[in-house]
Amino acid sequence: MVKEEWRLHQSLVGGFGSGFFPFMIFLFTAFGAYLAPYIMGNIELTMILLMLHLVSVIYGVFVGGFGRIGEHVMTRRLGQVNLLLQLSQQYPISFKHLMGVFYVKDSLYYLVYSYVPLVMGGGLAAKSVGVSYRTVGMLGVSMFLAFMMGMGLSFVLSALSLKSKWVTLLFGLSIFSLILLVHPMGLIPVGYLVPPIGYWITGNFGYLLATIIISSVLAAAGVFFMKERFELRQRQYDESFLSTEDKLVFMGDLRTMVAKEWLELVRSGSLFPVLTGFGGQLIAFYFILWLFQAGFGILINFNVIFFSGFVGFMGVMTYSFITNYEHNEYLNVQPVSVDMVVKAKLAVYLLLTSGSTISYVFLIGFLKGQMNLIPMGLIVSTATSLFVVAVTAYLTGLWTNTMFFGAKTILKFSAIVVPPLIFIEIASMMLEFRSQTATQVIYGCSFLLIIVAALIFSRLKHRWCGTSFSYVSTGV
Repeated sequence: MVKEEWRLHQSLVGGFGSGFFPFMIFLFTAFGAYLAPYIMGNIELTMILLMLHLVSVIYGVFVGGFGRIGEHVMTRRLGQVNLLLQLSQQYPISFKHLMGVFYVKDSLYYLVYSYVPLVMGGGLAAKSVGVSYRTVGMLGVSMFLAFMMGMGLSFVLSALSLKSKWVTLLFGLSIFSLILLVHPMGLIPVGYLVPPIGYWITGNFGYLLATIIISSVLAAAGVFFMKERFELRQRQYDESFLSTEDKLVFMGDLRTMVAKEWLELVRSGSLFPVLTGFGGQLIAFYFILWLFQAGFGILINFNVIFFSGFVGFMGVMTYSFITNYEHNEYLNVQPVSVDMVVKAKLAVYLLLTSGSTISYVFLIGFLKGQMNLIPMGLIVSTATSLFVVAVTAYLTGLWTNTMFFGAKTILKFSAIVVPPLIFIEIASMMLEFRSQTATQVIYGCSFLLIIVAALIFSRLKHRWCGTSFSYVSTGV
Protein backbone atom coordinates (compact mmCIF):
# COMPACT_ATOMS: atom_id res chain seq x y z
CA MET A 1 0.00 0.00 0.00
CA VAL A 2 2.92 2.35 0.64
CA LYS A 3 4.17 1.64 -2.89
CA GLU A 4 0.67 2.23 -4.25
CA GLU A 5 0.40 5.54 -2.39
CA TRP A 6 3.73 6.73 -3.78
CA ARG A 7 2.91 5.56 -7.29
CA LEU A 8 -0.48 7.29 -7.12
CA HIS A 9 1.09 10.57 -6.00
CA GLN A 10 3.68 10.46 -8.73
CA SER A 11 1.06 9.74 -11.39
CA LEU A 12 -1.12 12.61 -10.16
CA VAL A 13 1.32 15.40 -9.39
CA GLY A 14 4.69 14.13 -10.60
CA GLY A 15 7.85 13.46 -8.61
CA PHE A 16 8.48 17.13 -7.86
CA GLY A 17 4.91 17.73 -6.76
CA SER A 18 5.00 14.69 -4.49
CA GLY A 19 7.81 16.22 -2.47
CA PHE A 20 6.58 19.79 -2.65
CA PHE A 21 3.82 19.52 -0.03
CA PRO A 22 6.10 18.48 2.88
CA PHE A 23 8.66 21.06 1.72
CA MET A 24 6.00 23.77 2.05
CA ILE A 25 5.17 22.59 5.58
CA PHE A 26 8.88 22.76 6.41
CA LEU A 27 9.18 26.34 5.11
CA PHE A 28 5.99 27.62 6.72
CA THR A 29 6.86 26.01 10.06
CA ALA A 30 10.36 27.48 10.07
CA PHE A 31 9.00 30.91 9.11
CA GLY A 32 6.26 30.71 11.73
CA ALA A 33 8.69 29.57 14.42
CA TYR A 34 10.94 32.57 13.76
CA LEU A 35 7.96 34.95 14.03
CA ALA A 36 6.29 33.23 16.99
CA PRO A 37 8.07 35.22 19.75
CA TYR A 38 6.91 38.48 18.13
CA ILE A 39 3.36 37.42 17.23
CA MET A 40 2.49 35.25 20.24
CA GLY A 41 4.79 36.77 22.84
CA ASN A 42 1.88 37.83 25.08
CA ILE A 43 0.16 34.43 25.05
CA GLU A 44 0.96 31.92 27.79
CA LEU A 45 3.01 28.90 26.71
CA THR A 46 0.32 26.53 28.00
CA MET A 47 -2.24 28.18 25.75
CA ILE A 48 0.03 27.93 22.71
CA LEU A 49 0.53 24.22 23.39
CA LEU A 50 -3.22 23.78 23.78
CA MET A 51 -3.87 25.46 20.44
CA LEU A 52 -1.26 23.34 18.62
CA HIS A 53 -2.61 20.06 20.00
CA LEU A 54 -6.25 20.93 19.37
CA VAL A 55 -5.38 21.76 15.77
CA SER A 56 -3.68 18.35 15.49
CA VAL A 57 -6.76 16.59 16.87
CA ILE A 58 -9.00 18.45 14.41
CA TYR A 59 -6.59 17.61 11.57
CA GLY A 60 -6.87 13.94 12.50
CA VAL A 61 -10.67 14.11 12.64
CA PHE A 62 -10.79 15.58 9.13
CA VAL A 63 -8.65 12.82 7.57
CA GLY A 64 -9.90 9.83 9.56
CA GLY A 65 -13.19 9.05 7.80
CA PHE A 66 -11.86 5.75 6.44
CA GLY A 67 -15.20 3.99 6.89
CA ARG A 68 -16.82 6.16 4.25
CA ILE A 69 -13.77 5.79 2.02
CA GLY A 70 -14.12 2.01 2.27
CA GLU A 71 -17.80 2.14 1.39
CA HIS A 72 -17.06 4.39 -1.58
CA VAL A 73 -14.37 2.04 -2.89
CA MET A 74 -16.48 -1.09 -2.47
CA THR A 75 -19.78 0.18 -3.87
CA ARG A 76 -18.88 2.58 -6.68
CA ARG A 77 -17.01 2.31 -9.94
CA LEU A 78 -13.87 4.44 -10.02
CA GLY A 79 -13.42 4.66 -13.76
CA GLN A 80 -10.41 2.59 -14.83
CA VAL A 81 -8.83 2.67 -11.36
CA ASN A 82 -8.43 -0.48 -9.25
CA LEU A 83 -7.31 -0.12 -5.64
CA LEU A 84 -5.76 -2.64 -3.26
CA LEU A 85 -8.76 -2.15 -0.95
CA GLN A 86 -10.81 -4.08 -3.53
CA LEU A 87 -8.70 -7.26 -3.17
CA SER A 88 -11.22 -8.85 -0.79
CA GLN A 89 -13.70 -9.14 -3.67
CA GLN A 90 -11.47 -11.69 -5.43
CA TYR A 91 -8.94 -13.03 -2.91
CA PRO A 92 -9.22 -14.79 0.48
CA ILE A 93 -8.45 -11.76 2.62
CA SER A 94 -10.96 -9.91 4.78
CA PHE A 95 -11.90 -6.30 4.11
CA LYS A 96 -11.34 -5.50 7.79
CA HIS A 97 -7.77 -6.74 7.44
CA LEU A 98 -7.27 -4.50 4.43
CA MET A 99 -8.72 -1.50 6.27
CA GLY A 100 -6.39 -2.14 9.20
CA VAL A 101 -3.37 -2.12 6.89
CA PHE A 102 -4.75 0.96 5.12
CA TYR A 103 -5.04 2.74 8.48
CA VAL A 104 -1.40 1.97 9.34
CA LYS A 105 -0.32 3.12 5.88
CA ASP A 106 -2.14 6.45 6.20
CA SER A 107 -0.69 6.96 9.68
CA LEU A 108 2.80 6.59 8.23
CA TYR A 109 1.86 8.85 5.31
CA TYR A 110 0.77 11.74 7.54
CA LEU A 111 3.74 11.21 9.83
CA VAL A 112 6.21 11.54 6.94
CA TYR A 113 4.28 14.09 4.89
CA SER A 114 3.16 16.38 7.70
CA TYR A 115 4.81 15.95 11.08
CA VAL A 116 8.40 15.10 10.12
CA PRO A 117 8.77 18.30 8.01
CA LEU A 118 6.98 20.22 10.80
CA VAL A 119 9.57 19.06 13.34
CA MET A 120 12.41 19.80 10.93
CA GLY A 121 11.08 23.31 10.31
CA GLY A 122 10.71 23.95 14.02
CA GLY A 123 14.19 22.58 14.63
CA LEU A 124 15.66 24.99 12.08
CA ALA A 125 14.42 27.95 14.13
CA ALA A 126 14.83 26.34 17.55
CA LYS A 127 18.10 27.94 18.63
CA SER A 128 17.11 31.43 17.47
CA VAL A 129 13.98 31.38 19.67
CA GLY A 130 15.68 29.77 22.67
CA VAL A 131 14.15 26.29 22.40
CA SER A 132 16.11 23.02 22.57
CA TYR A 133 16.02 20.41 19.83
CA ARG A 134 14.69 17.89 22.35
CA THR A 135 11.72 20.14 23.10
CA VAL A 136 10.93 20.50 19.40
CA GLY A 137 11.17 16.75 18.93
CA MET A 138 8.89 16.01 21.89
CA LEU A 139 6.43 18.61 20.62
CA GLY A 140 6.33 16.82 17.27
CA VAL A 141 5.75 13.47 19.01
CA SER A 142 2.94 14.77 21.22
CA MET A 143 1.24 16.60 18.32
CA PHE A 144 1.39 13.48 16.15
CA LEU A 145 -0.12 11.42 18.96
CA ALA A 146 -2.89 14.01 19.28
CA PHE A 147 -3.43 13.68 15.52
CA MET A 148 -3.68 9.89 15.88
CA MET A 149 -6.35 10.32 18.57
CA GLY A 150 -8.39 12.52 16.26
CA MET A 151 -7.92 10.15 13.33
CA GLY A 152 -8.92 7.14 15.43
CA LEU A 153 -12.00 8.92 16.74
CA SER A 154 -13.10 9.86 13.23
CA PHE A 155 -12.44 6.30 12.03
CA VAL A 156 -14.71 4.85 14.73
CA LEU A 157 -17.48 7.36 13.98
CA SER A 158 -17.34 6.67 10.23
CA ALA A 159 -17.35 2.89 10.78
CA LEU A 160 -20.29 3.10 13.23
CA SER A 161 -22.24 5.33 10.85
CA LEU A 162 -22.31 2.49 8.31
CA LYS A 163 -24.11 0.26 10.83
CA SER A 164 -26.30 2.47 13.00
CA LYS A 165 -26.96 6.20 12.88
CA TRP A 166 -28.40 6.12 16.40
CA VAL A 167 -25.31 4.47 17.90
CA THR A 168 -23.16 6.98 16.02
CA LEU A 169 -25.24 9.84 17.41
CA LEU A 170 -25.00 8.45 20.95
CA PHE A 171 -21.22 8.06 20.66
CA GLY A 172 -20.86 11.57 19.25
CA LEU A 173 -22.99 13.03 22.06
CA SER A 174 -20.81 11.22 24.61
CA ILE A 175 -17.69 12.85 23.19
CA PHE A 176 -19.43 16.23 23.14
CA SER A 177 -20.45 15.77 26.80
CA LEU A 178 -16.82 15.10 27.74
CA ILE A 179 -15.81 18.31 25.98
CA LEU A 180 -18.42 20.25 27.98
CA LEU A 181 -17.11 18.74 31.21
CA VAL A 182 -13.68 20.15 30.33
CA HIS A 183 -14.98 23.50 29.11
CA PRO A 184 -16.94 25.47 30.13
CA MET A 185 -17.80 23.38 33.23
CA GLY A 186 -14.17 22.78 34.21
CA LEU A 187 -14.94 19.49 36.00
CA ILE A 188 -12.28 17.50 34.12
CA PRO A 189 -8.70 18.69 33.42
CA VAL A 190 -8.02 19.17 29.72
CA GLY A 191 -5.14 16.67 29.99
CA TYR A 192 -7.65 13.90 30.71
CA LEU A 193 -9.44 14.54 27.43
CA VAL A 194 -6.33 15.28 25.33
CA PRO A 195 -3.50 13.44 27.16
CA PRO A 196 -0.59 14.96 25.14
CA ILE A 197 -1.46 18.32 26.72
CA GLY A 198 -1.36 16.64 30.13
CA TYR A 199 2.24 15.62 29.40
CA TRP A 200 3.27 19.25 28.84
CA ILE A 201 1.44 20.43 31.96
CA THR A 202 2.80 17.75 34.31
CA GLY A 203 5.87 16.34 32.55
CA ASN A 204 4.49 12.83 33.15
CA PHE A 205 5.27 10.43 30.29
CA GLY A 206 2.26 8.39 31.38
CA TYR A 207 0.06 10.79 29.45
CA LEU A 208 1.88 9.97 26.20
CA LEU A 209 1.58 6.25 26.95
CA ALA A 210 -2.14 6.74 27.58
CA THR A 211 -2.45 8.51 24.21
CA ILE A 212 -0.80 5.57 22.43
CA ILE A 213 -3.20 3.15 24.15
CA ILE A 214 -6.27 5.28 23.37
CA SER A 215 -5.24 5.73 19.73
CA SER A 216 -4.64 1.98 19.34
CA VAL A 217 -7.99 1.11 20.93
CA LEU A 218 -9.81 3.58 18.68
CA ALA A 219 -8.08 2.21 15.57
CA ALA A 220 -8.90 -1.38 16.58
CA ALA A 221 -12.51 -0.42 17.30
CA GLY A 222 -12.77 1.23 13.88
CA VAL A 223 -11.54 -1.95 12.19
CA PHE A 224 -13.85 -4.10 14.33
CA PHE A 225 -16.96 -2.08 13.49
CA MET A 226 -16.19 -1.88 9.77
CA LYS A 227 -18.58 -3.74 7.51
CA GLU A 228 -17.18 -6.84 5.84
CA ARG A 229 -19.72 -6.69 3.03
CA PHE A 230 -21.42 -3.68 1.47
CA GLU A 231 -24.82 -3.67 -0.18
CA LEU A 232 -25.19 -1.82 -3.45
CA ARG A 233 -27.81 0.79 -2.71
CA GLN A 234 -30.44 1.33 -5.37
CA ARG A 235 -33.10 4.01 -5.43
CA GLN A 236 -35.70 4.82 -8.01
CA TYR A 237 -36.57 8.42 -8.86
CA ASP A 238 -39.41 9.93 -10.80
CA GLU A 239 -38.47 11.72 -14.00
CA SER A 240 -37.63 15.29 -13.06
CA PHE A 241 -34.99 16.46 -15.50
CA LEU A 242 -37.28 18.51 -17.73
CA SER A 243 -39.03 20.17 -14.79
CA THR A 244 -35.67 21.02 -13.21
CA GLU A 245 -34.46 22.44 -16.50
CA ASP A 246 -37.58 24.62 -16.76
CA LYS A 247 -36.86 26.09 -13.32
CA LEU A 248 -33.36 27.06 -14.47
CA VAL A 249 -34.43 29.06 -17.50
CA PHE A 250 -32.52 32.07 -16.12
CA MET A 251 -29.29 30.11 -16.78
CA GLY A 252 -29.74 30.52 -20.53
CA ASP A 253 -27.96 27.99 -22.74
CA LEU A 254 -26.27 26.49 -19.68
CA ARG A 255 -29.53 25.38 -18.03
CA THR A 256 -29.43 21.82 -19.44
CA MET A 257 -25.98 21.10 -18.00
CA VAL A 258 -26.85 22.79 -14.70
CA ALA A 259 -30.01 20.68 -14.42
CA LYS A 260 -27.91 17.54 -14.99
CA GLU A 261 -25.35 18.55 -12.38
CA TRP A 262 -28.05 19.50 -9.87
CA LEU A 263 -29.89 16.19 -10.19
CA GLU A 264 -26.65 14.20 -9.91
CA LEU A 265 -25.74 16.12 -6.77
CA VAL A 266 -29.15 15.48 -5.20
CA ARG A 267 -29.47 11.83 -6.23
CA SER A 268 -25.92 10.97 -5.11
CA GLY A 269 -26.84 12.08 -1.59
CA SER A 270 -24.18 14.79 -1.68
CA LEU A 271 -26.41 17.86 -1.37
CA PHE A 272 -26.61 17.86 2.43
CA PRO A 273 -22.85 17.19 2.96
CA VAL A 274 -21.99 20.05 0.59
CA LEU A 275 -24.31 22.52 2.33
CA THR A 276 -23.29 21.53 5.86
CA GLY A 277 -19.63 21.30 4.85
CA PHE A 278 -19.55 24.88 3.59
CA GLY A 279 -21.68 26.50 6.28
CA GLY A 280 -20.46 24.19 9.04
CA GLN A 281 -16.80 24.99 8.47
CA LEU A 282 -17.52 28.73 8.53
CA ILE A 283 -19.40 28.34 11.81
CA ALA A 284 -16.63 26.10 13.19
CA PHE A 285 -14.04 28.77 12.35
CA TYR A 286 -16.03 31.37 14.28
CA PHE A 287 -16.60 28.95 17.16
CA ILE A 288 -12.90 28.12 17.53
CA LEU A 289 -11.96 31.80 17.68
CA TRP A 290 -14.80 32.44 20.13
CA LEU A 291 -13.63 29.52 22.28
CA PHE A 292 -10.11 30.90 22.58
CA GLN A 293 -11.45 34.37 23.34
CA ALA A 294 -14.31 33.61 25.71
CA GLY A 295 -13.12 30.33 27.14
CA PHE A 296 -9.37 30.80 27.40
CA GLY A 297 -9.09 34.57 27.71
CA ILE A 298 -7.21 35.17 24.45
CA LEU A 299 -8.12 38.54 22.93
CA ILE A 300 -9.21 37.90 19.31
CA ASN A 301 -11.33 40.87 18.30
CA PHE A 302 -11.99 40.14 14.63
CA ASN A 303 -14.90 41.98 13.02
CA VAL A 304 -17.52 41.01 10.42
CA ILE A 305 -15.26 41.98 7.51
CA PHE A 306 -12.52 39.62 8.66
CA PHE A 307 -14.93 36.68 8.77
CA SER A 308 -16.45 37.72 5.42
CA GLY A 309 -13.03 37.65 3.80
CA PHE A 310 -12.50 34.11 5.04
CA VAL A 311 -15.51 32.87 3.01
CA GLY A 312 -13.36 32.65 -0.12
CA PHE A 313 -11.00 30.07 1.38
CA MET A 314 -13.93 27.74 2.15
CA GLY A 315 -14.97 27.93 -1.51
CA VAL A 316 -11.98 25.83 -2.60
CA MET A 317 -13.08 22.82 -0.55
CA THR A 318 -16.74 23.14 -1.61
CA TYR A 319 -15.92 23.39 -5.32
CA SER A 320 -13.54 20.44 -4.93
CA PHE A 321 -16.35 18.34 -3.45
CA ILE A 322 -18.72 19.29 -6.28
CA THR A 323 -16.19 18.15 -8.87
CA ASN A 324 -15.40 14.91 -7.06
CA TYR A 325 -18.69 13.05 -6.58
CA GLU A 326 -18.71 11.53 -10.08
CA HIS A 327 -16.37 10.47 -12.87
CA ASN A 328 -16.82 12.22 -16.19
CA GLU A 329 -15.03 9.93 -18.66
CA TYR A 330 -18.34 8.90 -20.26
CA LEU A 331 -18.83 12.50 -21.41
CA ASN A 332 -16.02 12.03 -23.92
CA VAL A 333 -18.63 10.52 -26.29
CA GLN A 334 -21.27 13.18 -25.61
CA PRO A 335 -21.70 16.54 -27.42
CA VAL A 336 -20.32 18.54 -24.48
CA SER A 337 -16.93 19.97 -23.57
CA VAL A 338 -14.99 20.28 -20.32
CA ASP A 339 -15.50 24.04 -20.13
CA MET A 340 -19.30 23.57 -20.29
CA VAL A 341 -19.23 21.16 -17.35
CA VAL A 342 -16.89 23.45 -15.40
CA LYS A 343 -19.27 26.37 -15.89
CA ALA A 344 -22.24 24.20 -14.89
CA LYS A 345 -20.49 23.11 -11.69
CA LEU A 346 -19.64 26.75 -10.95
CA ALA A 347 -23.31 27.63 -11.38
CA VAL A 348 -24.28 24.87 -8.92
CA TYR A 349 -21.60 26.12 -6.53
CA LEU A 350 -23.05 29.64 -6.63
CA LEU A 351 -26.60 28.36 -6.16
CA LEU A 352 -25.54 26.34 -3.12
CA THR A 353 -23.28 28.84 -1.39
CA SER A 354 -25.05 32.15 -1.99
CA GLY A 355 -27.69 31.61 0.68
CA SER A 356 -25.17 30.20 3.16
CA THR A 357 -22.81 33.14 2.60
CA ILE A 358 -25.52 35.77 3.14
CA SER A 359 -26.83 33.99 6.24
CA TYR A 360 -23.31 33.67 7.64
CA VAL A 361 -22.54 37.39 7.26
CA PHE A 362 -25.84 38.36 8.89
CA LEU A 363 -25.26 35.86 11.72
CA ILE A 364 -21.75 37.15 12.45
CA GLY A 365 -23.00 40.74 12.31
CA PHE A 366 -25.69 39.89 14.86
CA LEU A 367 -23.38 37.94 17.18
CA LYS A 368 -20.67 40.62 17.07
CA GLY A 369 -23.13 43.52 17.38
CA GLN A 370 -21.84 44.99 14.11
CA MET A 371 -24.98 45.18 11.98
CA ASN A 372 -23.66 48.37 10.34
CA LEU A 373 -20.81 46.37 8.76
CA ILE A 374 -23.10 43.79 7.12
CA PRO A 375 -23.42 45.61 3.73
CA MET A 376 -19.63 45.84 3.44
CA GLY A 377 -19.34 42.23 4.62
CA LEU A 378 -21.71 41.04 1.89
CA ILE A 379 -19.62 42.78 -0.77
CA VAL A 380 -16.38 41.31 0.62
CA SER A 381 -17.78 37.78 0.94
CA THR A 382 -19.19 37.93 -2.60
CA ALA A 383 -15.93 39.23 -4.04
CA THR A 384 -13.66 36.72 -2.28
CA SER A 385 -15.96 33.79 -3.02
CA LEU A 386 -16.23 34.60 -6.74
CA PHE A 387 -12.52 35.34 -7.06
CA VAL A 388 -11.24 32.24 -5.29
CA VAL A 389 -13.59 29.81 -7.04
CA ALA A 390 -12.81 31.43 -10.42
CA VAL A 391 -9.06 30.94 -9.89
CA THR A 392 -9.65 27.38 -8.64
CA ALA A 393 -11.77 26.48 -11.67
CA TYR A 394 -9.28 28.05 -14.09
CA LEU A 395 -6.29 26.23 -12.60
CA THR A 396 -7.87 22.83 -11.86
CA GLY A 397 -11.03 22.45 -13.96
CA LEU A 398 -12.80 19.23 -13.02
CA TRP A 399 -9.80 17.76 -11.16
CA THR A 400 -9.42 20.06 -8.15
CA ASN A 401 -9.07 17.18 -5.72
CA THR A 402 -5.89 16.01 -7.48
CA MET A 403 -4.45 18.93 -9.44
CA PHE A 404 -4.50 21.19 -6.39
CA PHE A 405 -1.63 19.17 -4.94
CA GLY A 406 0.59 19.81 -7.94
CA ALA A 407 3.56 22.04 -7.20
CA LYS A 408 2.93 24.45 -10.07
CA THR A 409 -0.78 24.66 -9.35
CA ILE A 410 -0.48 25.41 -5.67
CA LEU A 411 2.27 27.97 -6.29
CA LYS A 412 0.15 29.77 -8.88
CA PHE A 413 -2.91 29.63 -6.65
CA SER A 414 -1.01 31.02 -3.66
CA ALA A 415 0.59 33.81 -5.70
CA ILE A 416 -2.76 34.89 -7.16
CA VAL A 417 -5.14 34.42 -4.23
CA VAL A 418 -3.22 35.06 -1.01
CA PRO A 419 -1.99 38.68 -1.52
CA PRO A 420 -5.38 40.35 -2.15
CA LEU A 421 -7.06 38.38 0.63
CA ILE A 422 -4.31 39.39 3.05
CA PHE A 423 -4.82 43.05 2.07
CA ILE A 424 -8.53 42.75 2.87
CA GLU A 425 -7.93 41.00 6.19
CA ILE A 426 -5.32 43.55 7.28
CA ALA A 427 -7.62 46.40 6.25
CA SER A 428 -10.44 44.81 8.26
CA MET A 429 -8.26 45.01 11.38
CA MET A 430 -7.48 48.68 10.61
CA LEU A 431 -11.16 49.70 10.50
CA GLU A 432 -11.24 50.51 14.18
CA PHE A 433 -8.47 53.13 14.16
CA ARG A 434 -8.07 54.13 10.47
CA SER A 435 -11.61 53.83 9.24
CA GLN A 436 -11.48 55.90 6.04
CA THR A 437 -8.29 54.36 4.64
CA ALA A 438 -9.36 50.83 5.57
CA THR A 439 -12.79 51.31 3.98
CA GLN A 440 -11.24 52.51 0.72
CA VAL A 441 -8.86 49.55 0.65
CA ILE A 442 -11.64 47.03 1.37
CA TYR A 443 -14.03 48.39 -1.26
CA GLY A 444 -11.24 48.88 -3.79
CA CYS A 445 -9.89 45.33 -3.39
CA SER A 446 -13.39 43.84 -3.43
CA PHE A 447 -14.46 45.50 -6.67
CA LEU A 448 -11.09 44.68 -8.25
CA LEU A 449 -11.54 41.00 -7.30
CA ILE A 450 -15.01 40.96 -8.85
CA ILE A 451 -13.63 42.40 -12.11
CA VAL A 452 -10.75 39.90 -12.16
CA ALA A 453 -13.17 37.04 -11.42
CA ALA A 454 -15.35 38.11 -14.37
CA LEU A 455 -12.30 38.14 -16.66
CA ILE A 456 -11.26 34.68 -15.47
CA PHE A 457 -14.77 33.30 -16.01
CA SER A 458 -14.68 34.65 -19.58
CA ARG A 459 -11.40 32.75 -20.18
CA LEU A 460 -12.64 29.36 -18.98
CA LYS A 461 -13.67 28.27 -22.47
CA HIS A 462 -10.22 29.07 -23.85
CA ARG A 463 -8.60 27.26 -20.90
CA TRP A 464 -10.56 23.99 -21.01
CA CYS A 465 -12.22 23.70 -24.43
CA GLY A 466 -10.81 20.70 -26.33
CA THR A 467 -9.51 19.00 -23.17
CA SER A 468 -10.39 15.33 -22.66
CA PHE A 469 -12.67 14.35 -19.76
CA SER A 470 -10.08 11.75 -18.81
CA TYR A 471 -7.68 12.77 -16.08
CA VAL A 472 -5.42 15.69 -16.90
CA SER A 473 -1.84 15.07 -15.77
CA THR A 474 -0.33 17.77 -13.59
CA GLY A 475 3.20 16.49 -13.90
CA VAL A 476 3.86 18.54 -17.01
